[in-house]
Amino acid sequence: MVDVHTKDGNMKEYHGSAMLGLTSGSFNLEGPIVKDRTSFNFALRRSWIDVLSMPVLAIWNSTRGNGDNKIIARYAFTDLNLKINHQFSERSRGYAGLYWGNDFLKGGEKRNGENEYEKKDVSKLRWGNLMAFAGWSYVFNNQLFGNLNAAYTHYSSNLQSDFSEGSDAGRVTQKKIVQNGIEDVSVRANFDYHPLASHHLHFGTNYIYHQFHPENIKSHFSNGLINTPEQSAGSTLPAHELGIYIEEDWKVNRKLHLNAGLRFGVYGIDGQTYTSLEPRFSTCFRLTSRLSLKASYARMNQYVHQINDSYISLPTDTWMPVSRKLRPMVSDQVSLGAYYDTRDKNYSFSVEGYYKWMKHLMDYKDNYQFLPPTTDWEDKLTQGKGRSYGIEFIARKGTGKVTGWMGYTLSWNDRRFAEINGGERFPAKFDNRHKFNIVANWKVSPKVELTGSWTYMTGNRLTIAFDNYQAVGNSQYFENYYPTPGSELVPPFMDETGLNYYTQRNNYRLPAYHRLDLGINIYRPKKNGRMGIWNISVYNAYSYMAPVNIHKRYWYGPDCYFEKLGLVPIIPSVSYTYKF
Repeated sequence: MVDVHTKDGNMKEYHGSAMLGLTSGSFNLEGPIVKDRTSFNFALRRSWIDVLSMPVLAIWNSTRGNGDNKIIARYAFTDLNLKINHQFSERSRGYAGLYWGNDFLKGGEKRNGENEYEKKDVSKLRWGNLMAFAGWSYVFNNQLFGNLNAAYTHYSSNLQSDFSEGSDAGRVTQKKIVQNGIEDVSVRANFDYHPLASHHLHFGTNYIYHQFHPENIKSHFSNGLINTPEQSAGSTLPAHELGIYIEEDWKVNRKLHLNAGLRFGVYGIDGQTYTSLEPRFSTCFRLTSRLSLKASYARMNQYVHQINDSYISLPTDTWMPVSRKLRPMVSDQVSLGAYYDTRDKNYSFSVEGYYKWMKHLMDYKDNYQFLPPTTDWEDKLTQGKGRSYGIEFIARKGTGKVTGWMGYTLSWNDRRFAEINGGERFPAKFDNRHKFNIVANWKVSPKVELTGSWTYMTGNRLTIAFDNYQAVGNSQYFENYYPTPGSELVPPFMDETGLNYYTQRNNYRLPAYHRLDLGINIYRPKKNGRMGIWNISVYNAYSYMAPVNIHKRYWYGPDCYFEKLGLVPIIPSVSYTYKF
């Protein structure tokens, strides 16, 4: 079980911290409103990558001359946290809080050519979350503790794309806005009960009222001859979700520990009601004081799916609910592992294997982009099955001046949909065969700490199209493509019409992703418990521009080639944090 909650404020003293860095800054302050009764904790972060990058891009664009691309790029984030706690008595406590976060990303290019030729291809993406919550905790006695919580959450994303190309004599323009959002109002009641030292019982219930905005699309197209009016497609779906759960932790004896739970769920949407029963079980058996075996099984139902149509995970991915046509996703997972600690507890080693079955997975149908903008969002999606399995090895060093861990994972991940890839099984986009991580921390002295991490991952999967549609009913296959050396391209095949060439879904594996991060922390203690901390770090130390996508580019005529898109070069950073 993972317990994640916002930090409570100090009831007795004021404390805080301020951080100033090259790319961002933050401020935190906590303390009593009424000493020993009421406290607050406030935190604010803001990036200024956009402010620093503006003059750099202006200089870069000015040196490229007329006719070359003018790059447009901007990214910024802001988030705010506020929490207030009040102690009614030794047994009773109340709290309330607010979170707000907003991100903005803009990118594209503009080009001015000869004969008044202009080209603009700019996208703007804004996404964010808002959450307000309040709760009450009460200790009934030494055995029973309860917590009641109510919350409102709102998520939204807005993607705007603006494309135009041509001259005053003839210009093609296309504008598109895609919006996605979820609003939730929830009430939860959770209880912890300790009838005996060897038994720990968790139980509770929750109700959530969802308001889904799965997809709101507005589009406009004009090429001088055809001028389509603005078209839009959108819908709002309310849904009700109720869950009741119970879980038992039982320390049978010194060697055996059991955990078992059951959750019953009811979900109603669009006149359809779904019920689910989710059993969970795990056990730990200590063969010796240093060697133990663990096994688990869990079933889960999911009523909201994150759907994406690209390799990169961005908030352009939309959150889609189940409906009358689309059933909840169901997964079953089993795992088995062995864990070993050395006699001095300085080192630990583990190996764990897992297998996961999934059904009613949701994804976009093949060629859904060619459907009319007014097509209902449900008709763009289909459901199928998936599986994921693998084995993970981890070694840790937990004590001494040098600490850290290293891990290796070998895994497989694939999908199968009747309406995708001709019904044949295909690799999932996150089918990363090998993952390797090394993390190390060296406490050189009480005032100096060195950190480093290296990660390696087999490239993700994406689909490369070999078709180019020049007119309705006319397609052409380009044979002279130039894939990345060492890449895995699946040969295309012809369909039964003899006119169109296809490859399987996720037919291309990107080159491996790897990155080295280095850092140093210098601590400067001050009087009265105050401290200054310098941090010097380097992200992507050897500046490997990991490819995140592949673009098809064209020469004059029908010839084409493929070009890798790499992002995020080396990023040095210096920051100073003052704690008081």
